[in-house]
Amino acid sequence: MKKLYTLILSSLFIISAHAITINVSITSNQFTPPTFSANIGDVVMWTLSSGVHDVTSATVPAGAASFASGTMFTIGQTFSYTITHAGTYAYFCSIHGSGMSGGFNVTATTILEPTVDLLTNAYPNPFRDKLTIKYGKGIQSIEVFNVVGEKVKAIDVNAPDFKVEVDFEALPAGIYFYRTYSDGNIIETRKVVKSK
Repeated sequence: MKKLYTLILSSLFIISAHAITINVSITSNQFTPPTFSANIGDVVMWTLSSGVHDVTSATVPAGAASFASGTMFTIGQTFSYTITHAGTYAYFCSIHGSGMSGGFNVTATTILEPTVDLLTNAYPNPFRDKLTIKYGKGIQSIEVFNVVGEKVKAIDVNAPDFKVEVDFEALPAGIYFYRTYSDGNIIETRKVVKSK
């Protein structure tokens, strides 16, 4: 169960790492772009380019927070909103009414729960020079990274007993992370320690 929670938390981190900022300009009594698509975790950033305006939510999906920027007077002033729920969002400038409106549609990112066969076990941990990684059916490759994110080993796996011995003898003692892949997707990231 601990592995599953680790995987879910790692997946959420990966999703947020891919979040983007969507810039919307407020000018000439319009929002540009007036509509767009987004994902959960993205940030919408409205920037005042001319005039006096605000950004006020008209409708948000169930569970999402409504938003209101307050009156924006200064050119370059920004207001941001982080998207937390899928659905359709509509907003307007309350100073200019429904004639100045915009909206966006948010899709949910699906996290597929891996089968238990895809999870791994590394031993001994900590280790000295060699580490054995036992992997599940469906794992196609393993990559090893140091603490600064440099890839130090890449391993294609196809052993009939579903385990591989990795030689760390040439690498310094320290913390490493190995990541398993299936069909190009990251399945699991785990920490291992090489002792002196």
